[in-house]
Amino acid sequence: MDLRGSRSRRGLTLTAAAAAIGMALSGGAQGASLGPVADGPYVGTQPCADCAGIRTTLTLYTAGEGGEPLAYRMTATYLGTPEGDRTEERLGPWARVRDGASERVRIEPYDDATRQSFRRTGPDSLVLLDREERPIATTPDLSLRRAPEAIPPRLQAPRTLFRGTLTREADRLLLAPCGGGRTLRVQDVSPEVIITAAITGIGFDERDSLYLEAYGSLRDGELWIDRLNRAGVEMGCPQDVIGFRAQGNEPGWSLASDRTAVRFTTQDGVILNAPPLPLSWRWPGGRPDRAEAVLVTATESSAFEALLAPRICRDTMADAVFGFTATVRVSRPEPSTEFEGCAFLGSESLPGDR
Repeated sequence: MDLRGSRSRRGLTLTAAAAAIGMALSGGAQGASLGPVADGPYVGTQPCADCAGIRTTLTLYTAGEGGEPLAYRMTATYLGTPEGDRTEERLGPWARVRDGASERVRIEPYDDATRQSFRRTGPDSLVLLDREERPIATTPDLSLRRAPEAIPPRLQAPRTLFRGTLTREADRLLLAPCGGGRTLRVQDVSPEVIITAAITGIGFDERDSLYLEAYGSLRDGELWIDRLNRAGVEMGCPQDVIGFRAQGNEPGWSLASDRTAVRFTTQDGVILNAPPLPLSWRWPGGRPDRAEAVLVTATESSAFEALLAPRICRDTMADAVFGFTATVRVSRPEPSTEFEGCAFLGSESLPGDR
C-alpha cells in the first residue's frame, strides 16, 4: 500500500483492503488466491516508560504472498505493572511504505495517537522507529524478530451476523431471516440471557414481533445467539450497505460509515465528512467478547474519533436496543465537543473468536 497519495485515496485503498479480507476469509476461489497469508509472528520486548517492558508479538496479514496489506494482529503484555502483567490484544489496519530499497511497516497508519512504525532490516527483523519514523538512539534492543518455530495465529473469519424478524410461539423464539429461507428456532446463550432481557425491556413480551440482529452460530438446526447487534420495533432488514452507525439524542446526532465516506451530522445541520476508514479493535488478553472498536480520522476541516464499547445501550425514544455504546469526540472545528449514544455494526466485521 503506497501512502504517498492523498488522504482520500488512502481511505479508498483501505476500504478495498477491508473488502479483500472478507473475500479471503469466505473460502471462495477468489478468496483462496488472495490469502490471507501470515507474515510472522515477530516477537520481542519493547521498552516501557512505566513498566518493566512490553513483550510484543506482531503478525502481519497480506492478500497472498507479499501482497496488499490486510490487517495486523498484536499481543502486547505490559510486564511488572502495579497490577501485575497486563495483556492487550489488537486487530486493525497496517501499511507498507517503500522508499527505494528500504521498507517501513506502519501499524494503525491513520491514528496519530496509536501509530507505530518499524523499519524492516531483513526478512526476519523489524526495528521500532520514533514518531517521525527516524531511528531511536537508545541502548535497549528495539527489534522484533521472526520466531521461526512459532505458529502464527490465524486471521479468524468474522463473527456471523443473523438478521430477521423475531416472533414467539409458545415458549419458542423463531427468527424469519432477511432475504428469505427457513425459519430458525432461536436459543439465547448470551451471558445471563442478556439478549432476551434487552428485548424484553423494549416490550417484546407484549408484542407479536420485532426486528433482531444478533451474532451466533447454527447448531443442530437451531440458531444459538450470544451477542446483540441491535433490535427494535420500527427497524427492518437493511436496504443500504453501511459499515457501522452510531446515533444519539438531545442533541440529535449520527455517525455513519459507508463505502464512500464517514459522515458525522447533528440536528443543527453540522456535517463533517472523512474518508471511509475501517474500525480498529482492541481487547484484554483472551477476551474478544470485550473488544472495543476505535475510529480516528482527520481532514483539514474536521477531526473526530469514535469509541464503540460492547455494552447494551437502550434508545428510549425509539424503543430500540443496541449492542454497543458510542462516544464521539469532535475536536475540529472548535470548540471540542463530546457526544454519547448507541451504535451497531453493518458490514464492518466483529472480530472472530480467538
